[in-house]
Amino acid sequence: MHVYSSSDSRTSALGMIAVCAVLMAIGLNAAFQALSIGPAWLFSPPTVAAAFGLLYRVLDTVGWRWSWLHRLGLIQVPAVEGVYEGTLVSSYRMTTMPVRVCIDQTWTRIAIRFDVLEPMSSSSYSVAAGLSSDGHRRARLTYTYRNQTRPGVAESDMNDHDGTAELVLDLETSALVGRYYNFRGRQGTLTLTRTSP
Repeated sequence: MHVYSSSDSRTSALGMIAVCAVLMAIGLNAAFQALSIGPAWLFSPPTVAAAFGLLYRVLDTVGWRWSWLHRLGLIQVPAVEGVYEGTLVSSYRMTTMPVRVCIDQTWTRIAIRFDVLEPMSSSSYSVAAGLSSDGHRRARLTYTYRNQTRPGVAESDMNDHDGTAELVLDLETSALVGRYYNFRGRQGTLTLTRTSP
């Protein structure tokens, strides 16, 4: 997985984590003092750092999906993770192919894998991405990718290449539509639906 940019500045959520980490440290230090465990000054800085790290990890992996954090405006990153299947229509001979897109996502990291299913001629992997809320319950995902062909399955003129895709996800219907272009001079459209979260 790699880091992705987002229209969510993440500043307010990081501030919330910092405040909660300090409050946790104060509570733990009070407990250490009540139990007569070492000098309080020894635990204060490490406790704050450990609490921040723990809270950040929880928020990055699972907490960012909690709807109440979205309602409070602390988290604005849309959840686009899941498996999507549909079709690709290429400008090359107007070919239509079945495809699958798998998106793994945390609050700060994402990985997008794209597979051509019939024939299984190539796969691509994201190398950089940006994600934003597009308004009207839609999310816009733009990413660059590195495509790897399968020799003997892919057409003889198809080589490994780079490209860019721009996809829009309707958060209510789970329809994912968009377009792509690559540095081989080809482009096309994608129409997919989420098959699993």
